Amino acid sequence: MMITGVQLIEYLLKEYGPLPQKKLQKLAYLAEIEYIKKHGERLSDLSFKRYHYGPYSEDIRNIEDLEDNIIIAENHSNGYASKESRLLNSVGAEPIESVELSEEIDSFIARYVNSTGDELEKIADNTEPFLETENLNEPIDLDSFAWFYGIVNSDEFWKKAEMKDRENQEKGAYGKVLI
Repeated sequence: MMITGVQLIEYLLKEYGPLPQKKLQKLAYLAEIEYIKKHGERLSDLSFKRYHYGPYSEDIRNIEDLEDNIIIAENHSNGYASKESRLLNSVGAEPIESVELSEEIDSFIARYVNSTGDELEKIADNTEPFLETENLNEPIDLDSFAWFYGIVNSDEFWKKAEMKDRENQEKGAYGKVLI
């Protein structure tokens, strides 16, 4: 069940905000990765590119610029200034209609919400799609990643794997052999 990038960003800001922009970027990316791994399909229509500080979505930047319900405010803490994204009115946010999907997003985010933007960057930098994207500013191919996990999560794939394992055992070969 794909949702819009606006829905995802507004949901993250409503439930976990205000969020530093780096943290918002990484939480959205990691929610996308976790959803793909579980379901073999995309969570949202957000696109990401490989940047020096990890996966970055210009779509999120555009959402922040274009949505009247989201503001970017400067936060001063411990002598440092950072920019945070904030949701102005949670009632005006575009809702995620599925309670199950909201709960699932929460379960993904729960692992990461207490991490800093720098910690999330390290986690995101070690995901398969990011590692497979070689050049800076190159799009991260989340669609192929979703296709792969859609195949691996399918019953047909596992039936073939079990059949191959039986064949190998009959031949005296042990361990997994790729199909």
